[in-house]
Amino acid sequence: MRQKFQFGGIGALFGYEIDMLVTPDPLHKPGLRFTPVFDYEQVLVVGREHPLCGADFVLPHQLAEETLITYPVPADRLDIYTQFLTPAGISPRQHKPIETTDIMLLMVAHGRGVAALPRWLVEENAAKFNVSPVRLGRDGVAKQIFLGLREADADIDYIRAFIELASTRRAEATPRPI
Repeated sequence: MRQKFQFGGIGALFGYEIDMLVTPDPLHKPGLRFTPVFDYEQVLVVGREHPLCGADFVLPHQLAEETLITYPVPADRLDIYTQFLTPAGISPRQHKPIETTDIMLLMVAHGRGVAALPRWLVEENAAKFNVSPVRLGRDGVAKQIFLGLREADADIDYIRAFIELASTRRAEATPRPI
């Protein structure tokens, strides 16, 4: 796994630097194929001392005075903006990009801001980092993970086997209601 392609995966696919891209945001371009393999819920991550900790859900206006910590991706590609804040006409007080999940979670745990991440990731790290998930809006923000590959490579055995394995795991997973 190469982290340097974390935010430039499409170019890495086209450049034959990687064989497959795991992404929540497929960019449909000629020559590429994206297959959904995993459903998840995007949530707000707060520290255990944060006033929103324990809330059933958060509304966009409640983030207007917050520092929002995100991966270094343009805001128009971040779900917290496109599916939650921007439609409500809200911006956070400050936007702080951080490259690694662990540092992001540490900053949230120490009251330096809030973040938006997949629920499964927050729950997996809640005890280690002393953070808690809060639903984004009353209905939540539903997302999917996609596997992206070059169409020309779709019949390569190991790629086909990986997609089949991921699809089998998806079918076996019990979906969580949002």
